[in-house]
Amino acid sequence: MTKNSNSLPPWQGFHHIALVTPDLDATIAFYRDVLGMKVLFTAPPTDINGRHAAILPGEGHLGLHFFEEPEATLFNPPDLKTMYWLPGALHHISFALPDERAGMTFRERLRLHGVEMTEVMLQADIVYNMLFQDNNGMLLEAAWLKETAE
Repeated sequence: MTKNSNSLPPWQGFHHIALVTPDLDATIAFYRDVLGMKVLFTAPPTDINGRHAAILPGEGHLGLHFFEEPEATLFNPPDLKTMYWLPGALHHISFALPDERAGMTFRERLRLHGVEMTEVMLQADIVYNMLFQDNNGMLLEAAWLKETAE
């Protein structure tokens, strides 16, 4: 095989992110019922892994692929106000919303479901975001671009 810098792979974004949960049913319920995402499939355990499910956070590929491992050790951050960093660990997953209206509507949905979240923050004067945690304690983010005057 020859090296050719002109033949780069035609990447089309992420296909999925594989994650572990100790309780697949609770995770499915959170992402489906609280976040309003689509469950693409659930599958029984196999010889190499436990039950698993794919969750689609929008149009495109699988998105999130949760594997059930009842003995999984989860890291729960101390709170939403403290940034924490573990070398080599996933810090958070950010989901895109189309605009501020969708962001505020989603914020109200989280409030109605009793999900703690940060205030809406403006990052680098171009992106609004807010942080919250899923049922496993994983840090999630909802983000949308700042609307600009035409």
